Amino acid sequence: MITRAFDRSAMSWSYEMHLQPMLSATDIEGLPFGSVFGSVPAHTVSKRHAHQDGEMFIVLAGKAVVVLGDEERELEPGGVVYLSPFGYHEIRNESDEAFDIVSIYWEHIPSAVKALEEAPPRGALAERTLVFCPPPTPNGGLHLGHLAGPYVRADMLVRALRSMGRDARYVTGTDDHQSYVATAARLRGTDPADVATAEGDAILATLRAAGVGCDRLTRPTGDPEHADRMRELFARVASSAAVTEEKRETAYCPTCDLSLHQAFARGACAHCGAASDGEICEACGRPNEARELTGLQCRICGTAAVTRPEQALWLDLNAYADQLRDYLRSAYTSPDLQTLVERLLDEGLPPYRLARTTEWGVAVGDGQAIDAWTDLALTFLDAARAESEQGGPAKITLFLGYDNSFYYAVLLPILAFAADLTEHLPAAFVTNQFLHLEDAKFSTSRGHAVWADDALAAAGPDAVRLALLRNAPEGRVTRITQERAGQLAQDPLYVDAQDWLGGFAALTEQSGGQVPGTGAWTDAHREFYRYLNLTTQQLDGLLLPESFSARGYVRLLESFVARCAEFRATEEGLRRVPSLAEEARTSLALEYLAAKVFAALAWPVVPELSQRVWDWLGLPAQPVREADWSFLPSGTRYVSAAPDLGAAAAPAADGRS
Repeated sequence: MITRAFDRSAMSWSYEMHLQPMLSATDIEGLPFGSVFGSVPAHTVSKRHAHQDGEMFIVLAGKAVVVLGDEERELEPGGVVYLSPFGYHEIRNESDEAFDIVSIYWEHIPSAVKALEEAPPRGALAERTLVFCPPPTPNGGLHLGHLAGPYVRADMLVRALRSMGRDARYVTGTDDHQSYVATAARLRGTDPADVATAEGDAILATLRAAGVGCDRLTRPTGDPEHADRMRELFARVASSAAVTEEKRETAYCPTCDLSLHQAFARGACAHCGAASDGEICEACGRPNEARELTGLQCRICGTAAVTRPEQALWLDLNAYADQLRDYLRSAYTSPDLQTLVERLLDEGLPPYRLARTTEWGVAVGDGQAIDAWTDLALTFLDAARAESEQGGPAKITLFLGYDNSFYYAVLLPILAFAADLTEHLPAAFVTNQFLHLEDAKFSTSRGHAVWADDALAAAGPDAVRLALLRNAPEGRVTRITQERAGQLAQDPLYVDAQDWLGGFAALTEQSGGQVPGTGAWTDAHREFYRYLNLTTQQLDGLLLPESFSARGYVRLLESFVARCAEFRATEEGLRRVPSLAEEARTSLALEYLAAKVFAALAWPVVPELSQRVWDWLGLPAQPVREADWSFLPSGTRYVSAAPDLGAAAAPAADGRS
């Protein structure tokens, strides 16, 4: 006889609840399930998670709400609930007593596979999505390192969502009130507003040239009502009990008579030793106060900094630590971002200064202006609020560089809590690291850069987008060589797609200049058609914020083109046999269908080439991404034998075209 007893002293902490092993195949040979005792403490929520197992809870004591996806059930002693494979679930115990259960779980792979089939990735995409990107700082032009971060990747998602019939909008702008604009103006001997306007115009022109379409632009210096809206939101934040007015020692340059913060301050991070400006270290992502930097100097004149007392409003970030943890539990955060934020929360969040002694920005009296990062966060919330008022609720996905993690995953949410604008926060954060040129970061000051405008002019937007998406710094630092940067049009997918698409000239001649209807099918035809649909579903899965991967998308698309080329090569013999004319019709119809599928799947990556293929097929408007692919109408005639490849038709270095 084997017995087990519920014993709190024998429990360990896992899944944000107490667990104790019960019985499994380790204890009883052949037992087809595992089991544990579990206890969720009072006023606690267990970890939201999913697994391939089926699971059943039997309630022993207490009362709590069990959540499975969008369903909720309150359970009491004697209650039983079944949780299906891959269903996200948690236990929310809002009572004053522990919620004790027995959990029985088992693996049944057919059920797990069926659960995946019944929940295709497209079904998890919201009907309306706002895709936000941090507004670039208008103190200079964009290089390939900038574009490789959030901007092209976010546009890829927006295009894909629209091709599925979803309402998706791209929101960005220019971060006009950054201290980097003010320092650039001082160093150039001009006005910050002029710098913000001129450089901002150039940045937006570069984004347009790269095929990045913006649906809402936030440009503070060109918006006469921006300052008033920011002051209104700032007042809401300032009214929080977590905000106090204090006099603190602040870094100062006596030579320039400047309060040193952010871009005005330059030194080394006290945590990791990397070169850092004030308030944030790009290398380790930790916030700081400029006066904490070692070897601190004035960015303008190089004078060693001193300190002086300054009166300002300070926000106690720690007062919202628990609320921030709860929010980040419900939102998706990339692993690198999650690691950083959890470390910051464990160490204790520093207070944050809400207004700076500066002449640049939204003035709030006493010679101070709203802190640039506070201004940026409030601008984000203001734009999200406006989008919601005009178009209705939407899921917000934020693409951002890892170096801005503190500002967007800590400061932004806490300001939203203080201003009571929580409903306008992101539901998902998708980060990027840095793209390096050779073995070092792109650097404007050192001339270590490939300018986006130059690359776009030389290779065209499709080639630039494809190269940057292939090398996207997702979860890691990636590198591109100077040689590769000069040969963007030689990307394997770009070249192979040209080869395959150019081959339609011969096919059109075989089919008499029109698309045939299907005839008899072979097993190979059936499996190729299955492949077109399954690959579409795989690519759909890479568009979920939780699994978003531009790199993975490009590689799978590259495999798709190779598979289509192989299908053509193996089918060519069949098409020359008169007795297989019916099979040949199906073969050709599948080829033209593959071109349609390519145009839709590749449109987020290479929009110009994809649009030309779509137009050549006689299809209306922009590419549409079907869940189950329908054939082109038989008898469709073409104005040309093959799609116009445009700039893509230039001969490749290896002789292919």
